[in-house]
Amino acid sequence: MRVSGKSLTTIGVAALAVPLLAAAASAVMFDCGPVLPAPQEDAGQAELRLDGEYGLWVRESGDSLEARWLTREAGAGYLEVIVDGGAVFEVETEPGTAHAASFSRPAAPELMLRYGGRGDPQDAHETVIYFDLQRRPIQTEFAGVDTLFIVGDVHGKYAELSELFRNAGLIDEDDRWTGGHKWIVLLGDLVDRGPDVHKTLWFLYELERDAARHGGRVQVLLGNHEIMAMTDDPRYVSAKEQLIAVTHGAAYWQLFDPRSSILGKWLAAKPALIRIDRVLLAHGGVGPEYMHYTIPEFDDSLATFMSEQWFSRMADTTAAYTPLDSVTLFRRLDFFFDDNSVFWYRDYVYSDTLGHMLQQVLERHDSDIHVVGHTPLESIQQMYDGALIAVDLEDAAIEMLLLVRSSASYQRFRYTLSGPPQPLEIAVPTGGG
Repeated sequence: MRVSGKSLTTIGVAALAVPLLAAAASAVMFDCGPVLPAPQEDAGQAELRLDGEYGLWVRESGDSLEARWLTREAGAGYLEVIVDGGAVFEVETEPGTAHAASFSRPAAPELMLRYGGRGDPQDAHETVIYFDLQRRPIQTEFAGVDTLFIVGDVHGKYAELSELFRNAGLIDEDDRWTGGHKWIVLLGDLVDRGPDVHKTLWFLYELERDAARHGGRVQVLLGNHEIMAMTDDPRYVSAKEQLIAVTHGAAYWQLFDPRSSILGKWLAAKPALIRIDRVLLAHGGVGPEYMHYTIPEFDDSLATFMSEQWFSRMADTTAAYTPLDSVTLFRRLDFFFDDNSVFWYRDYVYSDTLGHMLQQVLERHDSDIHVVGHTPLESIQQMYDGALIAVDLEDAAIEMLLLVRSSASYQRFRYTLSGPPQPLEIAVPTGGG
């Protein structure tokens, strides 16, 4: 079947890029920490890619799905929907650089999108949509993991992240899983700042399923920037990512709307706090105000709060939050945005006198090590005599932590973009306390 599609615009993407790449980020909605300017892309350093998964947006509306994609050149686009090897929908869109087509959702657990620019063999792409990746409840406590890779904040640096995984033997040149039964945990902040957020998310979306097929696991946790992206707080969004939203004719938060966007629903199904054997993992960290939660209780609360209708408009200061009373509203805001929340906590990294508190948290959660991101350092560091490992980097996605479990402890290594892993030393003394 061939039907008439639509093209959203005939304005070339390159024509839009110049003014938008120079635009500043939006105004601050909350006082949620230090505000840094979004980095500006340098056209001389990297290709500005918007085609394929670099600019793909797929969303659900009732029984329908809509795919929106960008092409390298202004021309006709195409979309094919493949289920069980056969095409169930085909469309050719009118000439332009931004394209969209809607179709009825097939009664299948997954489908493949083939899309791109008609007549351009370099603009031909495939993306599989998995509907079961959007479901809760999910497991948050695990045992029996011998080889665990942990990545701090990625911030849209797809090229570095994929190279890091390749160097560790976790993926091949085509981004397919080769890690066997190994595990990867990403501690959130996949989005904002960097140039290739959409490609990073679609890469991990597929790698999660590919790893599971081979007995491995890719586990994404939520960071404060995922919450910001889903709640209309775009102050750290790179100009290129803003360009994607503008070219699609959408507000940036809509690309990650947890009620409709495929990527948004996938992110909203992720936890923010997990334990793997004796390792406690979170984006910012578990401080005294949140140590009373069990891990399942915390993630159940997260799922409940994110499912509420007000969630995606939380950063809109003009929105009416009824029927939430003021106490409930401020509890929600503290949960997501307070400096002491699991998403924003930095005190363990900023101080060397919280050893006693850290030990209480670890005992509460039957753990020996707490691994955190969020607070950038020059390199991965162990603190508090190895009870805390901080993995967020000033230059994102150029190192990752490897923990190899033995009967009584963990061997600890640092992987970089090239070469073998190096033993991780305790570089920062603690003051106990």
